[in-house]
Amino acid sequence: MHQVRDNHNAAPFRYSLLALSVLGLVPAVQAQAQQTSEQNMEMEVIDITGSRIRRTDIETHTPVVSFSADDIVKTGTINIGELLNELPSMVPAGGTETSNANGYAGLSRQDLRGLGSTRTLVLVNGRRHVPSVPGTSEVDVSSIPTALIERIDVLTGGASSIYGADAVSGVVNIILKKNFTGTEMSASYNSTGEFDGKRWYATMTHGQPFADGNGHINYHLSYQTSDEVEAHTRGYVANDLTFIDNPNADAPGQVKRITAHRSSLYASSQRLFLLDGRPFGINPDGSLKPMLADGQEVYGTSTTQLAALTVDSSNDNFYTRYQWGRLAVPEDKLNANLNLNREIADGVDFSAELKYVKTKSESRTEPLAEYGVTPLPADYAFYTDAQRQEVTRTGQGLLFGGYFPEMGRQGSDYDYDLHQAVLALEGLTDNNYRWQLSVQHGQTKVKTTSINDYSQENWEKAVWGGYQDPETSQWRTCDASCVPVNVFQPLSQDAIDYLKIAPHQSSAKLTQSVFAASLDGELFELPAGFMGFAIGAEHRREKSDSTPSDVQLAGLGAFNYKAKPLSGDYHVSEAFAELRAPLLSDVLLAKSLELNGAWRTARYSTAGTNHSWTVGLDWMPTDELKIRASRAKAARAPNINEIYQSESQQWNYVYEVCYSAYRKNGSEYREANCDARGLNDPANYYNNALIITSGNEELKAERAYTFTGGLVYAPEYIDNLSLTVDYWDINLVDKIGTLDWSQIYPNCMDSASLDNIFCDLIEYQDGYTQLNVSYLNLAMHETRGVDYALDYRFSLPDSGVNLSLRSNWSRMLQRDLQSDPNAEIEQTLGEMAFPKWRGRTTFSAQTEDITLTLTGHYIGSQVPDLSRDPADYSVYATGRLWYLDLGLNYQFNSQTSVNLYVSNLSGRETPQIPGANTGGASWEMGYTAGLYSTLGRYYSLSVNHRF
Repeated sequence: MHQVRDNHNAAPFRYSLLALSVLGLVPAVQAQAQQTSEQNMEMEVIDITGSRIRRTDIETHTPVVSFSADDIVKTGTINIGELLNELPSMVPAGGTETSNANGYAGLSRQDLRGLGSTRTLVLVNGRRHVPSVPGTSEVDVSSIPTALIERIDVLTGGASSIYGADAVSGVVNIILKKNFTGTEMSASYNSTGEFDGKRWYATMTHGQPFADGNGHINYHLSYQTSDEVEAHTRGYVANDLTFIDNPNADAPGQVKRITAHRSSLYASSQRLFLLDGRPFGINPDGSLKPMLADGQEVYGTSTTQLAALTVDSSNDNFYTRYQWGRLAVPEDKLNANLNLNREIADGVDFSAELKYVKTKSESRTEPLAEYGVTPLPADYAFYTDAQRQEVTRTGQGLLFGGYFPEMGRQGSDYDYDLHQAVLALEGLTDNNYRWQLSVQHGQTKVKTTSINDYSQENWEKAVWGGYQDPETSQWRTCDASCVPVNVFQPLSQDAIDYLKIAPHQSSAKLTQSVFAASLDGELFELPAGFMGFAIGAEHRREKSDSTPSDVQLAGLGAFNYKAKPLSGDYHVSEAFAELRAPLLSDVLLAKSLELNGAWRTARYSTAGTNHSWTVGLDWMPTDELKIRASRAKAARAPNINEIYQSESQQWNYVYEVCYSAYRKNGSEYREANCDARGLNDPANYYNNALIITSGNEELKAERAYTFTGGLVYAPEYIDNLSLTVDYWDINLVDKIGTLDWSQIYPNCMDSASLDNIFCDLIEYQDGYTQLNVSYLNLAMHETRGVDYALDYRFSLPDSGVNLSLRSNWSRMLQRDLQSDPNAEIEQTLGEMAFPKWRGRTTFSAQTEDITLTLTGHYIGSQVPDLSRDPADYSVYATGRLWYLDLGLNYQFNSQTSVNLYVSNLSGRETPQIPGANTGGASWEMGYTAGLYSTLGRYYSLSVNHRF
C-alpha cells in the first residue's frame, strides 16, 4: 500500500497571464484545435482515480491511497474487503466477521470515514459496479477476484461531481489487469490459531492475444469456501463482561462502578423459575434442581422480571451472552470472469467485461427463548407440587426463563446470484480527443431462507393457553389442535412439530442499467500549458423488488414479524464537465500552479435535480513540494429501500427507562421527563412495543460539503521518499437514515424536553407502545481529521537487499451527530469504533528471491460511553493497542512462489472492557465485531504457479 506520488519527469509548464480569463469557457470541439506539442506527446498519458481527464502526472488535488497487486499477494488476502478495512480511513462495515446478525451474511462492504457504506462508491475500471444488496448502492467487494486486480485506489474525499451520487465520503476504484498473458494458478489455505474458521481458495486465470495481436482475452475462475467461528470458543469475547455497582464504593479510594462477569438469569437451557427468590429447575423425575449452590448470589432486586436478575458467569448452569453468536459466518463463493478487448478499426477499441458470482452464506443466532417477563397462568397444568405451593404463597403464576435448544438456532440461509456485462467502445478523434461509449447491465438476486422459525400464536396458546391477535384483538384459546407445552422439561417431538415453522423463503432482485458517453482531451494550449477537459453524460436505471415469504406476509412467525412486498424503481440522467487549467509555470515560487473544477447535474425521477461541484488547486512552489486543496459539494439521492421500503412490523420489548433501576442512568433531563409523563415508579422495567418500519417518499437528497487540504513533499536530497499530510472535513446535512428502534424511547426521555424528533415517533396505545421507524432526513453528521502518509524505499549498498517503509495514519479531530436541529449535538469522537488515532505501518526487506514484511496496526484508546465520568469507573478506556502481522514470500523461480502470512502474530485478545471485549463496535454499526480482532491469530499459506 502506498500514497500515490508526483511524477517529477513531467515537462515544465509555462507562465500564463491569460488563464484566468478562460477558466469559465468550454469551447466547442473544433477540427482546428491545436495539436498536442511534440514534447507532450512523448509523455505517457494515463487515467487516474479522481479525474476524468487523462494526465501525465499521477496525483490529483484529492488524496488517493493505493494497494498494488503485489501488496495484495503478499498479505495473503482472498477478500480485498479485509485488506481495505485496515486503512485508517475505513471503518469496518459488513463482512464475514460482521454480518451474522446484521443481514446479508457473507457480503463485504466498505465504509469510508464511518459515514456508512451507502456513501462509499465502489467502481471497477472507473465504472459503477452492480450493487450486491437490493434496494441500495452497496457493492460486495469480495465478488471482485484478487487475481484480476492490478491495483486498488481509495479516494478519500467527496467525489460526486466526478463519479456521481454515492461518492459522498469517497471512492474505491478497483483497476483490473488488462492484458494478462499466460496461465496462472494459485491455491491457499487459511486458519485461525484455534484451527477453526478454515478457508480454502483456488483460482485459475488465463490470458492470450488473438487477431494477430490486435485483441486480447482473459478468463478467470475461482472458488472459495470458509467455515464459521462460534463466539463461545473465544473466552475473551463470550464472558459477559459488564459494569456493576461497587459494593465497597463508600470506602476511601474506591470507585462507583467496577467490572464483573454476569449472566442473565434466563440464560440457560434448563428452564428455571424462582422459589423464594432463588432459581430452580425441574429434574426429569419432577424433583427440584437448585441452579445456585449455597452462598452463590442472585444479583438484582426485581421480583417481576427474571431478565433483570443476573448471576456470576462462572456458574456452569448458565450461558454467556454469546453462547449462540458467531464471530465469522461460513461462505462459499464461485466467481467466473471473461474480459476481452480488441481493436475493431483504426484507433477504435472494443472491450467487454462479463462476470458471474454465486455466493452462499448463513447466519445463526439463538434458539427460541423466554426471558422471564410474562408469568405463567396460576392454573398452569404442568406445575409440580412445589411450584403450586409457590403460586399459592405469592398469589400469581410463576415467571420462567430459558432457551429451547431443541427447537434449533434461528437464522437465515442466503443464496446470491450476481451477473454483470459491460460493453465499451473507445477511440481518438483526429484532434487527439478521446471518446468513450459504454453500456452495462447487471442483476443481483437474493434468496433468503428463514430457519427454525416458530409460530408466535401457537407458542402463546401452548404455554399461556391463549393468543390475542395483534391486529384484530381476537382472543384464541388452546383448542383440540393445540399441543400444550411443559416449559420445564425438554420439548416433546409433538410440541416441536406444533410450534416449529418449516423453512420459508423470501426473495429480492435488483437490476441496474447504465449508459455513459464521455469526451476528454486538451482543448488548446495556454502560455502555461494545455487546458484539459472532460465532458460527458450518463443515464442510469435501477429497479428493486422484494417478496416476503408467505409466513412473513401473514405475520405468522416469531414476534409476529410481518412484511409487505416492495417494488420500486428510479432513473437518473446526469451531465458533467471537468476542467484542468494551468495558471503558472516556472516562475518564482511557482514551478506550477493549476486550477481544477468539476460540475455535475443529476435529474432523478424521485428526488428532482441535484448539483455537485468540486474546485481544486494544485501548487508546486518547488520540484520537491506540492500543496493541494479542494472544496466540494457532494449529493446523494435516497435509494430505493429508503423511499419505497414497504411497511413491516414486529413485536419486541423496549426498556422502560423510567423504571427505578434505570431512571438515574440517563441524561440530566430523564427524571424530569419521566415525572412529566407520570412515570414516577413504573411496575415493569419493559414495555411491549409494536415496531413499524417503512420507507419515506418525501425524502430529499442529502448533501455533504467537504474540504481537503494538504501537501506532498518529496525531497530531492533523499531519493524515493514521499511525505504527505492532508486535512479533511466532511459536513453531511439532511442525512438520510433511521433511528435505531431500541434507542428511540431512551433518546426521547433523555432530550431537553419531550418535544423532540424521538418522541414524535412514539404512539402510546392501550397496553403497548408503538414505534414508527421510517427513513428521515436527519440534521447533521460532521467529521474531520488529518491523514499522514510516508513512503520510503532504499537499498543497502552491495547487499542486494531493498528496503521499504510505508505508513498511513489518521488523526480524527471531530465526529458529531445531530438527529434534529433542536436536539443536542452528540459527540462520538473517541467512542467505540471511532478512536482519535489509527495507523498502519509496513516495513519490508526484499532480495531477489525472498520478501519479508512486518506490518503494525495501531488502534487508539476508546471508551464505551463519553457521557460517563472516568472517576466513577475502575476501567474507563481500552488503552492503546498494536497488532503485528508477519509475511514471508519466497520466489522459487520465475514461475512459482509461496507466501506465508500471519495476522495478529502475538494472538492478541480483545481489550477487557465492556463493549470492547466483543470487538469494539458502536451501536450505529449494528453488529458485534468492530476494530478489534475477535478471532485471534490467523494464518494464510498460498502457492502460486505461472505457466
